[in-house]
Amino acid sequence: MENPDPYYFDYAASTPPFVEAMEMYKSYSLNYSANPSSTHTSGIEANRKLLELKIRFCNLLDFKDGHLLLCSSATEANNTIIEGHRRKFPQGKILIAEDVHDSIWYATRKHKDHTDVIPLAGMDHPSTKKFVNAIQPETSLICINHVCNETGRVYQIAPIAEICFLRNIRLLVDGSQAVGHIPVKLNNIPCDYYSFSAHKFGGPRSVGGLLIRDKQFEPLLSGGKQEWELRAGTENLAGLAATITALEICLSNMDEQATRLNMLKTNLLNELKNQIPVVLINTPEHGLPGFLSLSFPGLLSNEIVTALSISGFEIARGSACHANRIEPSRIILATGRNEKEAAGTIRISMGRGNTEKSVKELGSALSDHFLS
Repeated sequence: MENPDPYYFDYAASTPPFVEAMEMYKSYSLNYSANPSSTHTSGIEANRKLLELKIRFCNLLDFKDGHLLLCSSATEANNTIIEGHRRKFPQGKILIAEDVHDSIWYATRKHKDHTDVIPLAGMDHPSTKKFVNAIQPETSLICINHVCNETGRVYQIAPIAEICFLRNIRLLVDGSQAVGHIPVKLNNIPCDYYSFSAHKFGGPRSVGGLLIRDKQFEPLLSGGKQEWELRAGTENLAGLAATITALEICLSNMDEQATRLNMLKTNLLNELKNQIPVVLINTPEHGLPGFLSLSFPGLLSNEIVTALSISGFEIARGSACHANRIEPSRIILATGRNEKEAAGTIRISMGRGNTEKSVKELGSALSDHFLS
């Protein structure tokens, strides 16, 4: 296993792929090049491998009562359910947590007359009671995060899943920041749809999917009859094989890695609090290991990111999906930060390449920039 750049601190945007995963991608690309839908010998063998790999992936997440639907990303996966649900149940309403990724949040604009929002409770996730009170007779789909991509907050999603199950409301959980980073045991979470993206945990790009227990939605892509006619297009067999390799590596040292990343996070926080007492912390104590959202009142996030980039440190303003925007993050504002505070927000997400030395140097660079 290689050691990525220790000064790369943007793992939440994209994690460097494992060499082993890319070698697996190459192997499957060369040895199983036939279309799994073809009826000749090579096609039948590719289809057999595809089914075998799907079972392996589902088992890694303790998901044994549904199906893995392959697509290109968590964005496509989330869009598939929202658009497919809207077409299948045009009279239904969607209830969305305020801190979801933009690949879900867009529904508040595109389908605003059929979308309700559960606001954050300051720095806390909406309570289960608040979700229950927000459910309307027309509510047919609820969308939430497992881990927020801008604050690193890890949510207890099982209680909400139970409510949805009992009320016959479908539940979409965005797991793109959770899979490979925290334990995901879907046998204990009765959600209908759980999305993921392989490049978030060391797999290849353009591989994502949905773990589904419910097939009552219209397909986003039409054409062939792949994936139970729910997602047309030749299945990415090699991508799935590489994804499994990456996930197996993550699961093999997850506890050890979490301990190490949380130690690095604690060291960085102690350094910053000593040097910059006014720094605001947007990530809860028990957030995603190695993840920090910080706000520096009086500074602008794009200036911080640029200054640190010049110094060799790669951090983010927030979600890479809207890193070029000037306005403060809607999610950070929703936590209760004012515009001035939110304008100086950065995201630091650590991973396997970061070291005590590089984290200490990052803390010094941030302190120097704030105090200069």
